[in-house]
Amino acid sequence: MGIINRFLLFVYAGVVLLVTLFLAIFLMKSVPIGVLSNEIEFLMGQGVTLNALLCFAACSAYFLLYAFFVGEKKKVEEVQEDCVRIRTEKGEVRISKDAVASLTDREAMSVSGVRESSTVVEGSLKEGEAAVSLNMELILTAGASVPEITSTVKEAVQNRIKDSLGVENAPVEISVRELSNAPSENQRRVH
Repeated sequence: MGIINRFLLFVYAGVVLLVTLFLAIFLMKSVPIGVLSNEIEFLMGQGVTLNALLCFAACSAYFLLYAFFVGEKKKVEEVQEDCVRIRTEKGEVRISKDAVASLTDREAMSVSGVRESSTVVEGSLKEGEAAVSLNMELILTAGASVPEITSTVKEAVQNRIKDSLGVENAPVEISVRELSNAPSENQRRVH
């Protein structure tokens, strides 16, 4: 929401607050009804009151339209940007990048010697074919053969992506963050 919309919403909320307080005073009969009716008659006789009511109605209509149309459009665009899109003969499929990352992390964790995995997925659609690239960060068991494990992880992840998403030869970049014998954060500890 932009600065102008925030300002309009602030003014709108202030007017609603004043009207609510006025109605509360009226319902509690704190001020005699004669005095209130005299003030209301005076306000209704002013041309400024009609202009203020028209502005208030315009703001109300604007916020209603914004809530139903513009806000929904942005939400759909955000969802589309956070997905890998794949086109097939039967239509387009959108897969959450988080779902792809979870799939690859589980596959990496199934390889012996991998303690933890964290994946960032980049995805797009180029000329009808999905382009998915994966940047993985691993924590491996100390003393493990880094080249063997990373090669096994890369092959396993590429096979899983091919089987699950139908994407051939997805580039997988692997960086090893740590070699550790400490218990994994993902493993449950038994006390």
